[in-house]
Amino acid sequence: MEKQSNMRLLSEEEQEMVSGGSTKTYLAAVDLMNGKYGTGESCRKSVTDEGLDYWRVQHMANALSQGYGQVAQDVIDGKYGKDAARFKALTMDGFDPRMVQQIINGMLLDD
Repeated sequence: MEKQSNMRLLSEEEQEMVSGGSTKTYLAAVDLMNGKYGTGESCRKSVTDEGLDYWRVQHMANALSQGYGQVAQDVIDGKYGKDAARFKALTMDGFDPRMVQQIINGMLLDD
């Protein structure tokens, strides 16, 4: 007897909740790094005007500039193992596993 699945696709709002806003934050961080928002107070205002948390965007941009983007891709490619082993390997390499996961979510979840 087959067990019936109750799984369904997540709505955009649910994806946003699960990812902690990572997709929009990730894309804004890339834009920030590429100069889309300018600098200084005008940058902060532009990011905030788009409904984003400036400090989250800046934190992710900082992480990306420190090599987290490549590490996130390495995780996606399976180079860091799974579950607790991955968490430990990332930590031992000096990366924050939670930030890596946020970047992965931003890279993979549709906006």
